[in-house]
Amino acid sequence: MKNITLILLISLSGLSHGTDKLNVFPSLSVSPIVVQQALASGVTFLNSQEEYQLILGGRAFNKNNNINSNTSSLSGNANSNNLWTGEQGSFLLSIVGNDTTTNSASASMANSNFNQIAYNPRSGQIGVIIGDIIVKLRPYYRAETIANIFNINLITSFENINTAIFRIKPGQNIFTIAEQLSGYVGVEFAEIDIIDNLNQLL
Repeated sequence: MKNITLILLISLSGLSHGTDKLNVFPSLSVSPIVVQQALASGVTFLNSQEEYQLILGGRAFNKNNNINSNTSSLSGNANSNNLWTGEQGSFLLSIVGNDTTTNSASASMANSNFNQIAYNPRSGQIGVIIGDIIVKLRPYYRAETIANIFNINLITSFENINTAIFRIKPGQNIFTIAEQLSGYVGVEFAEIDIIDNLNQLL
């Protein structure tokens, strides 16, 4: 009887530990400015079934691309315009105050020297919007046709799995294009591509 009780207790303990998946991510300390600017944008979207919120005024500069101008644009404005700065992987991140270029009305960064950033409220992570849209096509629809219909660039097509990666053109709104693609009869789903690092604390 003692053995059965012991096995039962061990099983229940392991079961309760195994089912506690609600808090998969560690408790992160995210700046209130990040959360405030994410809520202020009013733009939300899904990526891999995770909800993201566009961060109003958020910018990401790739340190590997033209680091001198990127660093100076961040540090030069640090005292006057930047509400927040951070770093994630190869990206320097900032939130610029009173920025109208990265709001929902003009969310095209295709011709900018920076990327937009988004906040994942569930994980507390910041993701970098790289300007690509991943599209799962329905059978018998071709990626080239979709690119022509929506006036976007086809980057890569994986015909064997009916999936393609598209990039917006200068002046286009990535959120509007992704929404239009999602509603098109030849598309199963369309997602804005995000780079995030769930292992890196911000």
